[in-house]
Amino acid sequence: MQFKQKDPYNLSNLLEFQYPDIFQKAMTFKQYYQEYTSRNKDNPLKFGTNENFIELGSDLIDFYYTDFFVSQELPNKDHKTFKTFADIRRQKQTVLSEKNLAEIAQQLGLKDKMFVSTNTNNEIKNNQKIQTQALKAVIGGHYFDKQKDLNLLRNLMMILYQNLIKKSLDESMCLPKSENFKGDFKEYMDKHPEFSYKLNYLEYKSKFDQNQTIYEYELVINDVLPIKRDGEQKRIVERQVFKDAMQLLKSDQFQQLLDDSIRSQLDQTIDKSCYNFQESELNQQKFSSEIHKILQFEVQQGKLEQGLEKQDFGNLIDSFLQKY
Repeated sequence: MQFKQKDPYNLSNLLEFQYPDIFQKAMTFKQYYQEYTSRNKDNPLKFGTNENFIELGSDLIDFYYTDFFVSQELPNKDHKTFKTFADIRRQKQTVLSEKNLAEIAQQLGLKDKMFVSTNTNNEIKNNQKIQTQALKAVIGGHYFDKQKDLNLLRNLMMILYQNLIKKSLDESMCLPKSENFKGDFKEYMDKHPEFSYKLNYLEYKSKFDQNQTIYEYELVINDVLPIKRDGEQKRIVERQVFKDAMQLLKSDQFQQLLDDSIRSQLDQTIDKSCYNFQESELNQQKFSSEIHKILQFEVQQGKLEQGLEKQDFGNLIDSFLQKY
């Protein structure tokens, strides 16, 4: 026999109570309690009314609103609707409107479960405010049913918000979380001041299609470890370079790669210095040789001038030319 796997986002999970009496109280309104008690003084209701549950549920719905978005890694500038916290606050009135909450209550079938009046023909159950209060009472009741465990209650609120947002904004929040690699990278670098980075950006035309722009990002860590990516879609390229950077930072080989890059850069610097030194040595030797020749020439010239007074001029010239 096969059993269907339980859907964690099924709205009917809001109706599952460990203690049925708590749910019964959540469905009992003050008007019904008073009408019933006035007619059954010897047998009063033992559960009480849902007044406190309604107030508590309202506070809990408001409390978990921002918490829900944070759990979904929102706001995110790449998201369709919730790009900033201002967007989240702005949509709050829409998401938590009485109309939306009343529709959730209708989906749960609370209209047939609530006790509003002893008058069975009373149309008050169709009132949106009453339906909204019934839903809030259910949420307030869960606080006690879950033994005041806010983590267990958070899971239920996730279900509520998933459905409210889908209903009011036509967006499904059940999709896998969109990872914010750029934000994760910056957060990682803030926590590790021993690392630094530079982000270089370049646009150029494709060699194969002059109408197509190529976007290139280069992320250089500690001035020695470059990560370069390019492509036709700017946002995807930027996301990829930060994704690859995060994978590198979290890898066991990162420090080794960083050390190797530093060592390679140092070797290149040393080789260049050695080359410059050798070139300088050669230039110095060449310069010394030229100076030496000039000095020899001047010495011989002096001897020539002195010899003019003692020897035949023609013989001296021949002797000098033979040497130079």
